[in-house]
Amino acid sequence: MRYSIIDIGTNSVRHLVCDVDGENIKHIKKDVKITRLGDSVSKNRKLSTDAIGRTVNAIKAFLDDAENLKVQDIYAFATSAVRDAKNADSLMNELTKLGINVDIIDGETESLYGYIGVSYGTKKDNVLVLDVGGGSTEFSYLNENLVKKSFDIGALRLTEKFVKNDPISIDEYNNISLYITDMLTPFISENREIPTDIVGIGGTITTLAAMSQDLEIYSRELVHGYVLSKSEIKRLLDLMMSLSLDERRLLNGLQPERADIIVAGTIIVYTILKLLNCTSITVSEWDNLEGALVEKYIRGK
Repeated sequence: MRYSIIDIGTNSVRHLVCDVDGENIKHIKKDVKITRLGDSVSKNRKLSTDAIGRTVNAIKAFLDDAENLKVQDIYAFATSAVRDAKNADSLMNELTKLGINVDIIDGETESLYGYIGVSYGTKKDNVLVLDVGGGSTEFSYLNENLVKKSFDIGALRLTEKFVKNDPISIDEYNNISLYITDMLTPFISENREIPTDIVGIGGTITTLAAMSQDLEIYSRELVHGYVLSKSEIKRLLDLMMSLSLDERRLLNGLQPERADIIVAGTIIVYTILKLLNCTSITVSEWDNLEGALVEKYIRGK
């Protein structure tokens, strides 16, 4: 059977098409469109008309792809920005017109999908799955049961909250890092069993892997399984903090549309590694898209 999964995120909309045979998954297509659905949602709790329009257009294109690829069923879910928006119905009504129903999932379900996707794609056990998104960051790991926790820290959210200068200032860096530390320290202090082997998913982390390898053309094969050391993340962070937005847009491995939020996203990753006393993070291209596929079409049968 051929299935389609659509993830409506704060910064981007992503689409996965896979063939499923028993528990075997074959990737047909994986695509992303940056739509900035979450623009200003953290400030006014509303999705803008423009952001809704960009997102609906992206989803329409993905639905056309799914039809052309003869997909037999589609599952779509929305995350942080739609969870937070008071006018989420405005988006949902537009998507209903396209003939698609969307689950607005909570942070714990988002964590679950991420963990399942990583476990299928990396075959790793006893890991912390770290999902850094545009609006939120999720932790998930096994400790008898699956521990799932979502925090309202994301690359777009923190950029909007803290960044006013170009390049970003040292004070802004310190304010972001302190904010992340304040948000995460109670959870980390109360959960001493958090694994030190970290697998990272989400656009910030895969972008850092592509930048570290100086990739002119993104390669899922080269990104998946790549190990980013804490010192390499700091090198990339220092580099990006020394550059203007226009200069960052020219860096290999960095989508120009992501250049304005990548610094805040990198600060999230670097600060978390410091808080957990970890020296590296393994990057996974298998993420919550694959996790949703497994949960809905393999485990759900």
